[in-house]
Amino acid sequence: MVHIDKQDRIKRIVEIVKAKNGESIKALSEQLGVTEMTIRRDLVHLKASRLVKVVSGAVVYDGETTAADNPDYYDLSTQRRRRTTEKYRIGKVAASLIEADDVVYFDIGTTASQIIQHVPSSLPIVAVCCTMNALFEVRKRKMENIIFIGGTYHSDVQMFESKEGIELLNRTRISKAFISAAGVDGKLGVTCINNYEVYTKQAAMQGALEKILVLDSSKFDVVKPAFFARLKDFDAIVTDSQLSSEWQDQIEALGIKLYIA
Repeated sequence: MVHIDKQDRIKRIVEIVKAKNGESIKALSEQLGVTEMTIRRDLVHLKASRLVKVVSGAVVYDGETTAADNPDYYDLSTQRRRRTTEKYRIGKVAASLIEADDVVYFDIGTTASQIIQHVPSSLPIVAVCCTMNALFEVRKRKMENIIFIGGTYHSDVQMFESKEGIELLNRTRISKAFISAAGVDGKLGVTCINNYEVYTKQAAMQGALEKILVLDSSKFDVVKPAFFARLKDFDAIVTDSQLSSEWQDQIEALGIKLYIA
């Protein structure tokens, strides 16, 4: 059977049962190319997260609980409705750091879209991106110089990733890399939800002159499954005014530039 990443498989289960208003375990195993036992193990996680339930042998989406209620289930359309004011301000401040002729990497997530929306159309830059939403925004802004990282598509975050994409990033020198994260912890570092995001983020950071972490203050003191960097790996952080004074002191002690939106 074809191997499917666990995170992708779990998200596909949710997508399938939502689209079909329910599906049998056998049908899910056939569609996803895994055993019924694997599906049952996935369902343990999904039921604990209150995303699905099993009724008379059918797996159905738990309509009483939306993805917005579950902090460990990331969906771009859901994220667009979260902390929109903070993301708007963060995007505006982050965009002000971009200069003419910069090669700029825009990471996954809704904050990246906010950054792009605040970049003047007349400013000549090279935009590097790996998501559908970022590509849509740079084209809408009539940016002509675009490097797009293609590969396997992950619909939940609208991201493309591949070995070839990593190689392209490794060959590209970036002036400023705007990197998103789902969690920042003083001991456990900077994390994201999906393992497939890690290598793309790390490749973009490795080839960047300036690495800028962009995230709202709710992501601090949070740990997600996939580690990709230490806080000290970043040159600057752009976040909102709700960041605690303790975190501000810690960031400044590391010599990281802090921009409060």
